[in-house]
Amino acid sequence: MIRASHILFVPLLIVLAGCAAPAAPVAELGLPAPEPLYSPEQVKPGRLEYAPDRSTFAPVLTERFVYPTQSEANAAYLRLLAAAPGDRSYPASIWLFGCKPGALDEQTARVTRYRGPVVHCATDFLDGSGRRLHRETANFYYYASVWNMQSVYPPRVAALWRNRERSPKDFWWWVPGRPRYE
Repeated sequence: MIRASHILFVPLLIVLAGCAAPAAPVAELGLPAPEPLYSPEQVKPGRLEYAPDRSTFAPVLTERFVYPTQSEANAAYLRLLAAAPGDRSYPASIWLFGCKPGALDEQTARVTRYRGPVVHCATDFLDGSGRRLHRETANFYYYASVWNMQSVYPPRVAALWRNRERSPKDFWWWVPGRPRYE
């Protein structure tokens, strides 16, 4: 049984749907093209490893894992710059120096391993002429068929203890035959 309120509600929805702004076509959004997921065949110190499309990985890789190539890392950096505010000047490109699996946590400055393709790399930021401006650590993760970059700003000093507590005193430490630690 159809109620009268349902009969009035459906035409109202149709009229309101016609007032909605048209959705932008997918081609205008500039979605990145999918990138292949490459891993080096073997890792040897000092030996440059090439992906099947002849692009290179970072010169220093710590273990056999999935890494972005130099061109994929630059594409991830350009996507990051596209979302950045335009009121500052940024380095023109990046060059990966060394990579290791896991992500660097910027609060604790510790590396956390994940199941998926997540790596952190020592990244050189280059100016327009290719000179190195500075080297920082950046996280790279593979999501939605493309490599993405996340800038990391770890703390430069050790964390301070908030409330230092001393260990409890054992007044019977001198008695023979007692365990050293309880």
